[in-house]
Amino acid sequence: MPQLGEEAPVTAEKAGQPLAHNSPTLAADPTEPRFVALASRVDNPDFSCMLHLSGDRGRSWVPSTPLPKLPAGADKCYAPEVAFDRNGLLYFMFVGLSGLGNHPTGVFLATSADRGRTFSAPRNVLGPRVYMPRMALDPEYGRQGRIHLVWVHARAAPTTGGFPPTDNPILAAHSDDGGRSFSKPVRVSDKSRRRAVAPAPAVGRSGSIHVAYYDLGDDARDYEGLEGPAWDGTWSLIVATSADRGASFGRGAVVDGGLIPPERIMVIFTTPPPALVADGKARLWAGWWDARNGDWDVFVRRSLDGGRSWGPTLRVNDDRRGNGRHQYLPQLAIAPGGRLDAIFYDRRSDDENLRNHVSYASWHDGARGFSSNRRLTSEASDSRIGPTFESLASSAGLYELGGRLGLLARRDGAVAAWADTRNGEVGFIRQDVVTASVSLPRQRNGSGWERIVLPALLCVLFFGGGWVRARVRRGRAQRHVRFALTGFPAERLPERE
Repeated sequence: MPQLGEEAPVTAEKAGQPLAHNSPTLAADPTEPRFVALASRVDNPDFSCMLHLSGDRGRSWVPSTPLPKLPAGADKCYAPEVAFDRNGLLYFMFVGLSGLGNHPTGVFLATSADRGRTFSAPRNVLGPRVYMPRMALDPEYGRQGRIHLVWVHARAAPTTGGFPPTDNPILAAHSDDGGRSFSKPVRVSDKSRRRAVAPAPAVGRSGSIHVAYYDLGDDARDYEGLEGPAWDGTWSLIVATSADRGASFGRGAVVDGGLIPPERIMVIFTTPPPALVADGKARLWAGWWDARNGDWDVFVRRSLDGGRSWGPTLRVNDDRRGNGRHQYLPQLAIAPGGRLDAIFYDRRSDDENLRNHVSYASWHDGARGFSSNRRLTSEASDSRIGPTFESLASSAGLYELGGRLGLLARRDGAVAAWADTRNGEVGFIRQDVVTASVSLPRQRNGSGWERIVLPALLCVLFFGGGWVRARVRRGRAQRHVRFALTGFPAERLPERE
């Protein structure tokens, strides 16, 4: 049974300056896993970025200042992300915005070699008309690891709230020198999918890079930011794969072609991406939410062959199907050993379907579905507390809660982060980022007792009695144990290295 830790406030408010913090991303230093970085977006009173650091595995947080001065041409920082390479170098990526229209002037990258105490000057790594950039690191390649960037490239100047009705492809590029230079961009989205948005990258086995994205199909209403109700057709969730570490991408595989859009979206800036994670065994998991059951549900599908084909749809939330309560904005993470963790916003406890909790679930190899959902939040948040963009036809009546949740999976548990509004009021825009830890019981792997007990039980069935002697490998040591054929230990022999 998961044990839930206390919630930890990340962001702090100055008196009289309520801010809207959301869209957290989490990363742990592989050289010292107790050191964790959290980047978040600020949407009110103006766009900006925040970075917080923890030295105790996410139980407490202190602010950091990665940008004492914005680079030339950038009036504001937007949509930050963080990642570590295998040597503990911290990367802080963000979009520079300029002017009253908040046009992206480029994507910038700064680094810290001393765990956030100092940062390099931001380097401009991508040019203008770059939307929805995402970052993933392949830690095993080269001396520093390979940095992968994916984004939507606007061919022409976008309209307010939407993309121009042209081919605006998803592109990718990579760097092997810590972000000092990047490869020539290559196309990720299929040419036939002319309304591709919201890319999400994940590094898989042998350095393969996978990118999930939504194909809006015939939905020009959302893509171009036009007036009208929610689209009454379907979208598709696509995953494109590069088997040559990002040099080229193959044709995208359809994960699910029947997504029912839950509501209007402001596509150009804040469309939440799907969730995508991969492990070192050619396995991928893709997560999303849609309204196919009437209300909003969270779904996951798994691929066992590197993204070429996808298994059955698993519903993650375990409330009653079609009960009119929304679950949405899932985030996924893979723990060492293969456990899949998931978190999402959850309104099942609110008859008005307005107040969010955050729920956690996990999935293990061999399980038929996800574990029972566990609530992480002690108080609910009102989904009507957040910035609004009423001047945009596509977002009228919507509240901005951010584009993602944060999730970091460990062998013994997880750290979750979300945008929380319990300290705000409707009409009073205050969003805080809050984290919580999940502790899980130690999972016994397949290298110990079960490898002895199960064969012993079979011997009971076939031979009826006697003794069996077996070796158990624990790291470099071998332990010899004799078992009675009932499966209980009979005696322990001395260890032998």
